[in-house]
Amino acid sequence: MYTNPMQPHGPQGHQGHQGHQGPHVVYQADPNWQNMMKHKRDAIMHALHPHIGRKIRVTTIDGHTHEGVLINADGHHVYINMDPQYGHHQGHHRPIYTPAQYNQIITLVLFELLVILLLA
Repeated sequence: MYTNPMQPHGPQGHQGHQGHQGPHVVYQADPNWQNMMKHKRDAIMHALHPHIGRKIRVTTIDGHTHEGVLINADGHHVYINMDPQYGHHQGHHRPIYTPAQYNQIITLVLFELLVILLLA
């Protein structure tokens, strides 16, 4: 179920199968964190958009590295056309199959990016 946070909604409680009333909050982000993340997202988008069509190297917070051409960036993802010249993906050498397999666009989550380098 999706609830639009901009739309008010009715009562939260309903009788569950085990007698529990209402939803149980598993996680709720701190409002300060939410504002900071929105600010960082806007800063990353502002930095990336002038470089669409150029070659970049991205390192994620998990240490994976991707190189390719920046195709697009929206408020949530970065899209990179993988570069066949380097023949690696996430720090590992990829086997050579066909050129079509290297012409892939990968999607990375914007908030998992640690470093973005402009290569050309």
